[in-house]
Amino acid sequence: MAMLKNRFVLIGLGVAAAVGAGVFFFVLPSSDSASEEGEVVAEPTPVHVEGKLGPHIVLEDRVFTLLGPPEAPRYAKLQVVVEFETIDPTWFELTGEVLEERLSEFDEEIGTGRRLIEDAITTIVSGKAFSDVSTTAGKDALREEIREAVAALIEEPAVRRVLFTNFITQ
Repeated sequence: MAMLKNRFVLIGLGVAAAVGAGVFFFVLPSSDSASEEGEVVAEPTPVHVEGKLGPHIVLEDRVFTLLGPPEAPRYAKLQVVVEFETIDPTWFELTGEVLEERLSEFDEEIGTGRRLIEDAITTIVSGKAFSDVSTTAGKDALREEIREAVAALIEEPAVRRVLFTNFITQ
């Protein structure tokens, strides 16, 4: 009887493995997509040039009240730059008026997403205490929290990184 029970367990595991493999190969999307001719076409790889920014938006310098006792308010003044991924290597060659034009066009593409990003940053930063953002580790954690919030709001293009170009606490 125990031997029969073990066979059923092994058969059940085999069926589960086969179903899992079928889901993996036939249902889940792959990182590559198929062309109309049936050949596999790789997704474009994002491009980055060290020391340069790709498409980005610069949010206005803002002052936030941090969590704490009302009798001793603490503030953070920061300016945030959100950089997005691109597959276009020419972004990193742009300068001057041409760069400003492309950034303006990109900002228009983001549209109301800018307001959503500003709102998310307001919610995140105003929910922090001075001790949360006064260290390098705290600033890194804040940067990552903002990056994740923006990525949840705007799926395409993907968020590459969040930069603080001004960060003052008082």
